[in-house]
Amino acid sequence: MLSILEKQQVNYWGIYRFRFLMNAAAILLAMIAVLSSPTTAKAQPDSIAVGQEMRKIAIDSIHESKYYGAEKILLKVLGIARQHDDYKLMKSALNNLAECYSSTGRTDLAMETYHHLLQKVTEKSDTNAMAVVLVNLGDEYTKRGQYQQAIEAELEAIRLRELLKNYNELAYFYQKLGELFTADLEKWEFYVNKALELSRTPEYSNWYTDIAIYNDLGFLWSKKGNYAKADAFYDTMYRLSVEADYPKGINIAASERALMLYQQGRYAEAVPLVRRNYEIYKTEESDYSFVYASNLLAANLIKIRETSEAIEILKESLSRSRKAILMPEAVRALQLLAEAYEKSGQWQSAFHYQASWFALKDSLDGVEIHNTMNALQTRFETGKKQQLIDRLNEQALIEKSRNQMLLGLLALALVAVFLLIFILRLRNRTIKQNLVLHEQEQKILKLENEKLSDHLDYKTRELTTATLHLINKNEVLNELREQLIPQNSQQPDWQQVVKKIDQNINLDGDWNNFSKHFIEVHPQFFASLKNKFPGLTPNEVRLCAYLRINLNTKEISNMLNVTTAAVDKSRNRLRKKLEIGPEVNLSDFLGSL
Repeated sequence: MLSILEKQQVNYWGIYRFRFLMNAAAILLAMIAVLSSPTTAKAQPDSIAVGQEMRKIAIDSIHESKYYGAEKILLKVLGIARQHDDYKLMKSALNNLAECYSSTGRTDLAMETYHHLLQKVTEKSDTNAMAVVLVNLGDEYTKRGQYQQAIEAELEAIRLRELLKNYNELAYFYQKLGELFTADLEKWEFYVNKALELSRTPEYSNWYTDIAIYNDLGFLWSKKGNYAKADAFYDTMYRLSVEADYPKGINIAASERALMLYQQGRYAEAVPLVRRNYEIYKTEESDYSFVYASNLLAANLIKIRETSEAIEILKESLSRSRKAILMPEAVRALQLLAEAYEKSGQWQSAFHYQASWFALKDSLDGVEIHNTMNALQTRFETGKKQQLIDRLNEQALIEKSRNQMLLGLLALALVAVFLLIFILRLRNRTIKQNLVLHEQEQKILKLENEKLSDHLDYKTRELTTATLHLINKNEVLNELREQLIPQNSQQPDWQQVVKKIDQNINLDGDWNNFSKHFIEVHPQFFASLKNKFPGLTPNEVRLCAYLRINLNTKEISNMLNVTTAAVDKSRNRLRKKLEIGPEVNLSDFLGSL
């Protein structure tokens, strides 16, 4: 299956390059036609139409990961947009320019550009654009390790879209929010499934979001150990990427499959798959993609004992990751270099890179001690001790023993201190992460409770309105009936009028309408009442419902079409069946059910 995938990818790349060249040629011919036509000959050479065509070329370059070339074009487009004060073109150019900065590791410049763009769209009250920029800002915060700010930006973007009831591309927003919870697979799965559900409505998603969703699902199932299901999701991601002419998605699908093979110990099968990506990214400008592919390829090569090639690849990866300020990837490269040198028996180099690894990791995440470092340091310290023993062999045996003892105690003390610091740092970081997650859960619960409260208030008002309407209707009809009966009731016409009034005082119809609204506000009331007091008659159940919403005796008499005295008698009988004394308020008792 994987060999077929590789062949499909190679064929696809040839087709893609041909299409890109044809599209670029068409765009250039269109630009020449626009500039040379009689209607535009007198127009300024840097028109909005030219700017739009130039932006299309820049977007094609971005899709090919040629970010620096796209950046140069977009700066010219931005100049045209500012010259003509065209908000739409300026907004698009700034967004694409920030993407170029971000993809080439210039996070600070990307953040500055996104903040500038956010200011522009806010001034125009362009709420939809504000939401998109906030999502992109969330990505930049994540790259800088500022997860709290990233979560706040993503939630604000979702709030803006849902406030406007604009669900276009909302699946993308939830997918990006889910990626902030990679340490909590349960939460990540919740948000990515919500994104998947939204993506089933075409206007709520797009092809790019669908690819990202299936990528996340593949990763989640891979983490759960269900590689077959993960592979199915990656296969769907691959097919969508081919249909959308999206090489990056194809390459990511290949990388993730290679990573799964690595996790399963199938290193030799993973090497050809990830090597292809390595060769592609080697000539492109995306430092992150190249470094990721390099580290993954080297990790597999180390496992199959091809350490020499792995070391050369890792040195290049380390150089580019440091140049692009991709520190987490640099940490991984140093770790793999230490492992490669260790497997090749070069302990001095292994310890050097191991020390560099921990020094860099400490500067990012705090002091951490691992068992692998302890093993290498023990070997290194043993060599040092042996050299010291050889040099001091002429000295007294007592001094030799004392030095060995001091060195041993010092090593134990250092290990104990480093372990203590590591445990404290890990505990503090866990507490902070739990606090952040708790705050976000509280915000989400608060929003859900507010929605439920608003819905309940609305249904309560509906119930009150329906009840008052029924009371007023029955009261008016009863008064009209009482006025008509003393008239010549033997006359057929009068009898017909009274009959129609009686038909409109329809207790069953009124009760059905009332109970429908009542159940929406108090869904468990009837079930609880019948469970505790199964001997109640239907009329007594109706009386309980009217008392539950605090209707007085007169209002109940109108609802039941009986006298107030009959209502009082019914209340007394109800008290006996409910086994409550006169000192207990009947409405309060029913309200507690």
